[in-house]
Amino acid sequence: MSKMDLIIELKETIEKLQKNGETQIELSKLITYLQLASENPPQDLPPDHLEKLKAQLQILVEAHKSNHASDLEMFRSVMQSGQNAIKTSFLMNGGASVAILAFIGKLTESNKPNIPIFAETLTLFVIGVFLISVTAGLTYLSQWFYAEDSSRKQLAGSMFNFSAVVVGLGSYGMFIWGMKAAYDAFLSLT
Repeated sequence: MSKMDLIIELKETIEKLQKNGETQIELSKLITYLQLASENPPQDLPPDHLEKLKAQLQILVEAHKSNHASDLEMFRSVMQSGQNAIKTSFLMNGGASVAILAFIGKLTESNKPNIPIFAETLTLFVIGVFLISVTAGLTYLSQWFYAEDSSRKQLAGSMFNFSAVVVGLGSYGMFIWGMKAAYDAFLSLT
């Protein structure tokens, strides 16, 4: 008899007593009943049933491992994509700043009155570099807070993460705005 069979039998016996009008069970009778049941200890699970349970447990463990590996790979992919976005914005805005600076340097040799036209363009690209630098810092802070178990720190990590995305998009916006300003500045030279 298994433990479950014992529980079921005890429950059925108590239900029969209740149907027969019994509202109380004398403790001495219950103890006697349990003593008889304990003298005939429940048998272990049959080997085939035990092997079936082990196989099911192994399937669940492997599924959990697979899900964990998939989640970890997705996390790595997201982190790599974020790092690539930061590097791209930094290179775009930084490269544009250097190019505009070189062009302004060339203007100092021949056409000094046109230098102020490109000041706004240079400023926009430099702000873009600054914003993407702030984004990198916010990304670090978000990961630092995510590493903690506290729900408050997890929330702070989410807020830093959201801020990093918004500021990073702002950096891309500065690049677009800077391109438009550079286009207008070049048109004004003609």
